Amino acid sequence: MARKSEYNIGFTGLTDGKHQFTFEIENKFFEQLGYTEFKKAKLHIQLELEKKPNMMIADFAINGKVNLMCDRCTDYFDFPLSGTGNLIYKFSENDLDDENVVTIYPNETDIDVAQPIYEFTLLMLPARRVHPEGKCNQEMLKDIDNYLMVEQTAKEEQNEVNNDEVDPRWAALDKLKNKNNNKK
Repeated sequence: MARKSEYNIGFTGLTDGKHQFTFEIENKFFEQLGYTEFKKAKLHIQLELEKKPNMMIADFAINGKVNLMCDRCTDYFDFPLSGTGNLIYKFSENDLDDENVVTIYPNETDIDVAQPIYEFTLLMLPARRVHPEGKCNQEMLKDIDNYLMVEQTAKEEQNEVNNDEVDPRWAALDKLKNKNNNKK
């Protein structure tokens, strides 16, 4: 029998109605799931699970912070996270074709909320992760600018060298053109 996770909730003993669960999440949680973009994470998860005769409604509230790398200066910074997510667990013998509904089969006795916590947390992250305005590492930004300037100069120099070299096909056409111009 598989070892039960600390994020498993046994629902068979729960009465109909609302039930509260709390989880403290740190970086180890994300590392175990193979996600390593956080340097540190400290999240508080409040889960309200409402059990009904044919379903359970899970409302997740996530608050805390994660330490992310800035896309602009590459230094790490604390990014505050705060948000909610909802999921429906439906008791059924058949698969349900809805990404917001998880099927609970008759032989199941608990649900594992680790995956929804993981997914809701990642959905709260911005696409562009940058320090608040004015907080970037200025020295690193200067180094990046210098590097980009050197790269741009090298590309321009390479383009000049390439422009000086004439494609032999064009050279042959130029000879024909000059020959025709001289005949006139």
